[in-house]
Amino acid sequence: MEQTLYLVRHAHAADFQPDSKRPLSAKGKKQIERISSALRGKGLIEPSVIWHSPYLRAIETATLLHEGLGLSVGLETVDGITPFDDPSKIAERIDSSTEDIMVVGHEPKLSSLTSLLLSGSQSFQCMIFPKTSILSLTRLKVSDQSTPWQIAWHISHKHF
Repeated sequence: MEQTLYLVRHAHAADFQPDSKRPLSAKGKKQIERISSALRGKGLIEPSVIWHSPYLRAIETATLLHEGLGLSVGLETVDGITPFDDPSKIAERIDSSTEDIMVVGHEPKLSSLTSLLLSGSQSFQCMIFPKTSILSLTRLKVSDQSTPWQIAWHISHKHF
């Protein structure tokens, strides 16, 4: 069975303190609208669940993508995906799953997580995430055995 992982960096956020309470800016909301409009109905994004950071800008990004793409899956706040969390914990949770998962988070977390999933080392920065970008990784997974993750595609709101 093919498993897909969608890693999403939040959209542009307003300047606000504390960092965890920063909402999306008007610019960020337009970025989500642009990428959602371009991808809606294309069959490219079909997660079983959406995990997001507890930070407000990630919650808002996940919610707007959920609505904009017309998804009917659940949204779940997940510990371990804030900007400086250790990516190995969320990687373990992803590894044990067979679901197609969308993870909405932050930099540098997403780059470290991607590096860990693709190379086994979080210090090898193989991917940079602009705001409002989505990386799709795939692998074959049967029970507790799987092939390595592979990059399927990586897009940004700037492509549309």
